[in-house]
Amino acid sequence: MPTITFFNLPPPKREKLLRAAVAEFARKPCGEVSINRIIQAAEIPRGSFYQYFADKSDLFRHVLRCYDRQLEDAFRLGLERCGGKPLDLPLALYDLVLSYIQERRDEFSLFLGILRQNVGMDAGQLLSLSDMMALVLTAADWSGLALDGVDERMALLDLLISAAGQALMAACCGKLEPRESRRRLALKIALIRRGLEPEEPLK
Repeated sequence: MPTITFFNLPPPKREKLLRAAVAEFARKPCGEVSINRIIQAAEIPRGSFYQYFADKSDLFRHVLRCYDRQLEDAFRLGLERCGGKPLDLPLALYDLVLSYIQERRDEFSLFLGILRQNVGMDAGQLLSLSDMMALVLTAADWSGLALDGVDERMALLDLLISAAGQALMAACCGKLEPRESRRRLALKIALIRRGLEPEEPLK
């Protein structure tokens, strides 16, 4: 956790340090990252670094928390846009995140670099997806879905979020055109919907 001293820095200085850190974490695995390269790029004395963070692992966790906050904002906005309906959330997330990525390609490339450099790390350490799932679990409108309890809701969320993530990666890595990736995601959701939403009784 950054110190109060870090948060008291002028915003441009904080941003410069974070940009330097992101660039370095995208270049090397966390264990091999050079604090010297970060402080040189950020143009701060070495002693100042330790007034802001305990060590590079502390800085790494803070960088990931920044991405977590952006992802949490996307989940909240996605839920709002889809009226809290879980089966509509994947497409809402896809549209939101893809738009964000297309507007900030350089920033997203660095994020992908961090994921690639730390591929062996537990995904839970990289992004707090469990927190996002808990957010959706409590905030979503589960009415009208044939689900039996929390375990089934969590299993469904896992399927939905995984499908959205795969579609986004396919679009962003050039495996599929964004429109085609979205179409395939919509097809997956339609198949899931068919099994969960009971048909209207015949009149």
